Amino acid sequence: MKPVAYNKKSMVNGMERHLKRVEEETKKIYDIFFADGKGPEGEEGSTQVMHQIKDQASKDLGVPWHQIDPKQLKKWEDQGFAEVDADKWWHRPNQVERDRFMKMLLGGACLRKDLYP
Repeated sequence: MKPVAYNKKSMVNGMERHLKRVEEETKKIYDIFFADGKGPEGEEGSTQVMHQIKDQASKDLGVPWHQIDPKQLKKWEDQGFAEVDADKWWHRPNQVERDRFMKMLLGGACLRKDLYP
């Protein structure tokens, strides 16, 4: 198998496809998790909000944090968990929560085998 040559255009197109996919997934997650489909005021595109959503859903479903995606959130919704009001639910993480998230991010969670495909 020969290596595939990359040029700048193919790399840029690949990145644009990835960013579009991430944006669509974020929109789906916000539509499922928040009552009005909009995130907290002034926190558009925040990774901290997505980490908090994934943490909340993983605790409710009993699924590992790194496996939460729109499909898992759909299961979360189907199980009857109530949508939340973004501004009442959201708070900035304190140092203990930030440390816990960094431990989850750097702890090799993405390298673990998925328990629930």
